[in-house]
Amino acid sequence: MALIDLSGREDVPVPEEVIAALLERSEATGLQVLVVGAAARDLVIHAQLKERPARSTLDVDIAVAVGGDGDFTEFCAPFERIGGSEHAFRVCGAEVDVVPFGGTESSRTVRFADGNVLDVRGMGEAARTAVRVRMPRGTEVDAADLPAQAALKILAWRDRHVLNRKDAVDLATVLNAATKDPFVEHVWGDDKALEAMEWDIVGAAAFHVGGRAAVPFSRADGSEVLAVLEGEESRSMLLTDMRDRNGETLLTGFARGFAAELGREGRPPQGRRR
Repeated sequence: MALIDLSGREDVPVPEEVIAALLERSEATGLQVLVVGAAARDLVIHAQLKERPARSTLDVDIAVAVGGDGDFTEFCAPFERIGGSEHAFRVCGAEVDVVPFGGTESSRTVRFADGNVLDVRGMGEAARTAVRVRMPRGTEVDAADLPAQAALKILAWRDRHVLNRKDAVDLATVLNAATKDPFVEHVWGDDKALEAMEWDIVGAAAFHVGGRAAVPFSRADGSEVLAVLEGEESRSMLLTDMRDRNGETLLTGFARGFAAELGREGRPPQGRRR
């Protein structure tokens, strides 16, 4: 697993004490914790680019690999619940959204006690391709890598764009980051991506990210990502919500790279981590 070392840094906005508290529960329960959402974006992307996020947040989103409903309840037991939510808690003063995946899934969704249903497609895939981040004071945690973040943002936009368009803006941020150091170094070595996008580095970077994002997906689950990108109406709305001058090139490159890897002949279906 790759390591992103942020030791001693003073410009990392993710509260380390919150991550440390969550990891204590991870160790106590034996459950894997994965940082996702804005916190993963800040740790994996903005910290490496050494730039401040345009849209910052002190909230932390995590995914927890569980074997059953009891695991989720046990993991969250010490934390203060926020309002009537089944998955929002107060940890060290910060709001933490905890999403279970794995053993509680039914058709890639989880149902909470209050009746809410959440599509967790992409969480297990992100866990299998996670990167390790060493935070400023030494706390080490797994986080969704850049390609996984892009896939998760597409699926999140699909599910909630009517209420909030932020996922499209975040998708543009993630894909544009792939055109910058240190991420773009991998793109210059990817002849397939460069040739497919006629040596346009913006498109090639998105193609490269798309191919890597597709690797842990089964064909059935990956088709849900492609459906957003290839549907005429959904693609048009996503482009509008991205509000990025490179949007067309980014989506085209990502879709082509994702489809090429997902449809690779002889590629075995990917199972889910339990």
